[in-house]
Amino acid sequence: MLERMNTVIASPDVSIRAGAVPEDVEHCADLWVRALQARDGAVDDAVMRRRVRDAFLAPIVRFAVATAPRAGFSLVESIPEDPAAALLHYLAVDPEGSGRGVGRALLEDAAHRTREAGFTSLILEVRTANDRAISLYTGFGFVPFGSPTPHPTAGYPMQTYALRLA
Repeated sequence: MLERMNTVIASPDVSIRAGAVPEDVEHCADLWVRALQARDGAVDDAVMRRRVRDAFLAPIVRFAVATAPRAGFSLVESIPEDPAAALLHYLAVDPEGSGRGVGRALLEDAAHRTREAGFTSLILEVRTANDRAISLYTGFGFVPFGSPTPHPTAGYPMQTYALRLA
C-alpha cells in the first residue's frame, strides 16, 4: 500500500482517500441508500440517510472514501465499552458495478488504519443472508463471533465477525 499525501493507493486500480466530515457525509449517505436499494429493493430513504449521518457523531477511527474505479466508503468507529476493539460500521461500494476490488481495498485500508491506531481487533455485523459480504469478510480473515441477533430496526438476523489485528 502506497501513501501519497491524503490519498492511499491500495492497489494499482483503487484509490482511497481520507473522508472529510461534513463534506463527504451526504455523498456517503446517498451511496449507502443506493447500495441497500440494489441489494434489498425498496428501503426507507430518509431513515437510512439519517442513520448514516448519525454514525458520524461517534468517535471516528477511520473514514475512507474510494474514488476510483468505483465510489465507495468505509467508516470505523471506536467502541467505548471495549477500548481494544473498533467497529467497522459501514462499508459500501457503488452498486453500478462490483468485482473490481474496491470493497477489498476499503477493507484493507480499514484494518491497516485501525491497527495503526492501536486497536487489537476489528469487528463488524453483517446480515446473515448477505453471502457476497460474508465471503469478502471471511476471505480477509474475519471469523464469526457469537450467535446471530436481530437487526435493531429491520429485525433480520445479523452475525458479528471479528478480526484480530495484533
